[in-house]
Amino acid sequence: MVRILLACALAGGAFASAEASRVEFAGDFAPAADWVKPSEKPFRAEVCLNGAWQFQPVAVPDGFKRGSGEPPQLPMPKSDGWETTPIKIPSPWNVNTWGGGRNVGTGTERPFWPDSVYFPSYPAAWDKAEMGWLRRTFRVPADWGKRRVVLHFEAVAGDCQVLVNGQPAGTHFDKYLPFELDITRLVRRDGDNELLVGVRAHALFNKQSQRYPKMRAPYPCGSMTDRLVGIWQDVFLLGLPPVRVADVFVKPLVDKDTLELEITVRNDSEREQAVAVGGEISPAFALTGGSVTVPAGATAKLTLRERVNGRLKLWAPASPNLYAAVLSVKQGERVVDSHFTRFGWRQFAIRGNELLLNGQPIKLTGDFLHPFGPFVLSRSYVQAWYRLIQDFGGNSVRPHAQPHPRHYLELADEMGLVALDETAIFGSAISLNFEEPMAWQRFAEHYDGLVLRDRNHPSVLGWSFGNELFAIFDHNNVPKEVADGWYRQLAELGARGRRLDPTRDWISCDGDEDLRGMLPVWSKHFGHGTPLDRLPSINKPLMVGESGGTYYARPKQMAEFNGARAYESYVGRNEALAIDVYDNIVRMALPRLSYFSASETAWFGVEHLNFGYRDFTRLPGKEDGVFFTKPFEEGKPGIQPERLPPYVAALNPGWDPSLPLYKPLAMFDAQKAALAKGGPQPSPWSQRTQTPPRPAAPAPTIEKVGFIGDRNGLLAKRLRALGVPLAEGAQAFNIADGVAPAEDTPGTTLVMLSGANSSKLQPFNCSLTDRSATALVPDAAHSWTAPFALPDLYFAEDGPDRFIMRQGIAGPVAERGRVLLRASDTDWSLFNEAPEHAKCAAVVLHEHLVKPSGAALVETVHGKGKLLLCSLDWRVASRPANTFWRRLLTNAGIKLGEPADANVAAFDEHGALLNALSIGRFPAASVETALNTDFIGEARNRGTEPSGKFRWQTVNSPSRDRFVLQQLKQTGPKSGAFAVYFSCWVRSPRALDDLLADGPDAPQCTTFCYASEKCRLFLNGREVPSARQEPADYRTRYQFERLPLKKGWNHLLFKVASSELGGEHPATLAVRMTSNNAEYFRQLESAVEMATGKLGRKGP
Repeated sequence: MVRILLACALAGGAFASAEASRVEFAGDFAPAADWVKPSEKPFRAEVCLNGAWQFQPVAVPDGFKRGSGEPPQLPMPKSDGWETTPIKIPSPWNVNTWGGGRNVGTGTERPFWPDSVYFPSYPAAWDKAEMGWLRRTFRVPADWGKRRVVLHFEAVAGDCQVLVNGQPAGTHFDKYLPFELDITRLVRRDGDNELLVGVRAHALFNKQSQRYPKMRAPYPCGSMTDRLVGIWQDVFLLGLPPVRVADVFVKPLVDKDTLELEITVRNDSEREQAVAVGGEISPAFALTGGSVTVPAGATAKLTLRERVNGRLKLWAPASPNLYAAVLSVKQGERVVDSHFTRFGWRQFAIRGNELLLNGQPIKLTGDFLHPFGPFVLSRSYVQAWYRLIQDFGGNSVRPHAQPHPRHYLELADEMGLVALDETAIFGSAISLNFEEPMAWQRFAEHYDGLVLRDRNHPSVLGWSFGNELFAIFDHNNVPKEVADGWYRQLAELGARGRRLDPTRDWISCDGDEDLRGMLPVWSKHFGHGTPLDRLPSINKPLMVGESGGTYYARPKQMAEFNGARAYESYVGRNEALAIDVYDNIVRMALPRLSYFSASETAWFGVEHLNFGYRDFTRLPGKEDGVFFTKPFEEGKPGIQPERLPPYVAALNPGWDPSLPLYKPLAMFDAQKAALAKGGPQPSPWSQRTQTPPRPAAPAPTIEKVGFIGDRNGLLAKRLRALGVPLAEGAQAFNIADGVAPAEDTPGTTLVMLSGANSSKLQPFNCSLTDRSATALVPDAAHSWTAPFALPDLYFAEDGPDRFIMRQGIAGPVAERGRVLLRASDTDWSLFNEAPEHAKCAAVVLHEHLVKPSGAALVETVHGKGKLLLCSLDWRVASRPANTFWRRLLTNAGIKLGEPADANVAAFDEHGALLNALSIGRFPAASVETALNTDFIGEARNRGTEPSGKFRWQTVNSPSRDRFVLQQLKQTGPKSGAFAVYFSCWVRSPRALDDLLADGPDAPQCTTFCYASEKCRLFLNGREVPSARQEPADYRTRYQFERLPLKKGWNHLLFKVASSELGGEHPATLAVRMTSNNAEYFRQLESAVEMATGKLGRKGP
């Protein structure tokens, strides 16, 4: 486990007993309306089946072969297998995995991630369940008479089968869309009815392609919700007339001044029915009715048309006027049904390269957002998001990567936002399996279902039937002839939207341009910058649906906009995003595009909020957050969570009354200025800025440096490797290994405190704090540190070597002395490569926390001389760290020799391997195959020769204990068997390979390797057999005795083979070298790699 020192300090220090700062909210988390509208209630009725259900998880059977495309069967529930904890429907049973999960925070490897425990009452075992049954009973109201009894599910996550009173009622596969089952013949009207819903996770249906390694999902997978399982949206029992309106498609043909209603009437009676259909457009005018004859057990359509003649007001973002088509069905003179459909009088169209609304050109700017947690099920949350969009001047929204709950479009209708509706055919997941015919069938059914659900919403501009599908082709190396066929299928898929909805011209595949010219809209996603040269000159609307480096760009990439400020803090990086988006809007969106959206302003353009958490002296815990105290209500539409964790979102619709609706950052402000009415306004973010150059360091003059400490110790060796000219005796400039110089020592002494014990610190009147940092902040006026800019002091991308300091200096000396270097409050390693649901929250929380002293280099007076105390970790041997040390020492005035940084020690003074070169991960069919396959040329490779796409890289053990393989920045498989190599050098002062040369009393050297599974050792290209193998906790200890070391430098190559990279027992390697001769052992030297010509010696 990675030990995050700051987190440990906060968890275990003086503040660990602080009380939770929870907030209680007594209102509705997700206010929702009834399914049946008031005008329908004389004829239709409902019972909301939300509430406390029973849950029975079912284990996936042993031997189930994942990726086969053959899901396991779901056995019937056991009578005594029901969990004692009720499940609160709607909610997926693994809802607490929707985000960071449980295993975050204090004492974990991810201490700064927000947890996602929204339902603390749910057992942790539910998180891993992939199959299960959900059960409840219900009664059919006695006053329903002869109404049809229909189950309505808004959405069930997974493949589901529904049983009523033990009899099959129907099945459904799609995770995001509603379905209905007529259960009239299955129910008892005079007593209780049992409802069983069995669900299997979609992942159980995966079919792994044998040709394309990333293709596995033969279904629309969506984003951030792909692992959810269970009933996650509302369930209703509906009482419907046997003869009724089943569907209404409202066609507002504004250009023809005609309102057209395409009506489907259903007849579930046992005989043919002749009916009249009429009604009104409320509150405008009555409809001229029509009649239709409907066969028994079937449906029939009729169309009603009305000239509008100015009786309806147009719907537009500035005037979102809404109307209702309230239809009645008559049999003779008797009204048997009433049906309500809301719509708006408006028309979108495409003319050349323009998008038109009601015949006038319109430009759309807005936002999109992933569904990061169950708060997306709250209408209040969506209303807050739309308010934010309108506040920065936007007029559009793209509910991203999957069909969102209906209230997204209902609110867009009401608030006047134009919505681009999108399927769950999410190419960015890089998992869709285009090889499988079933995948294409499911894609079509899913797309059809989205169009049919949403085509009456006036806010809906058109259909985005996929997102970044190019990724499937690019990441699977699909041959051109195969790709051509799949692109044709995609174009045919997109065209289905026009068949079901001829009123909308807009069909796009977001980020996929125009699918090789086959779509009416060109849509692209860009990173940071304003790539005008990548916009085509074509007679189609152009859309940039995602723009900016919000979710991926590191400080170095953002520095082109505002220099070193991008490194400084989360706010500083956001200012770079602001400069970029302002330029995007002014120079690209306004003059060239029909649709523009920055990448997730509601996630990256506003600050994540500390819901129910105020005590920044400690990390948040499970007792923090907003707790919803209103008693759980049976039969109430909408999700009713128990808790909202801190930092899971950036919008607050009143759940925590001490927090605002949102906290705008520069990215938000820049869009507001660029989109101002009347044209772009002056803004701090309207132009790029650069950091002035730092002053040059004075020419170094010090040619001799004294050393106080063990001249054969690791620090002395490290300094020599850096080129420090260590000399005998005290000098005008000295470096001390954690000890105080004498009071009468003149000149300057740099004391390296890293790892020093408390007794050595007493003379300095200081203590060391647990304070880790991946970046430093300099004193801009001191000669030692003024030449440094923030990019020079940034180590966050150095993997295990990123912690340039693990201790800070505290006490009077830090308070009174001059701090030349201090820890940055921002740790960009928490952002880089972290998932979107965690990265912003982690950085913001880290910045919010009260931290112990981060002083890293302190100047003070000591007797007759000047003392500089340094707590930086000089043992970190990465190239950026070596560059930093050489610059710091040069700034201090030392004339350095040529560096020998390639000869950084591999082993510490206790014989533990801390630094090495590593290459991998090489995939294999099994652990034995991985162990026995020569991937690199084991007999000759000395850590210098690459192998195919694999390259050697410097690694170190951040725990000073072992290498955790999943923490190494290596390519290769994340699952399945693999091999990894580690390379280093050891210099022996005596020959242990020649008995005659060094006699029978030559020292013996033994190496122990602790590997999670298998290990081999090669010495100078020849394998050393292990003398003994035995269990050691979850690892195996390999004992390699009497290593035949040559006199001089010897190459060691360790090979590790494992079947599992992560999991409960992640793949690791720990190496310990020992000797029976202490004096010989002290004389051993080690190096990560050999630098030919620098030390006058090289490896064999």
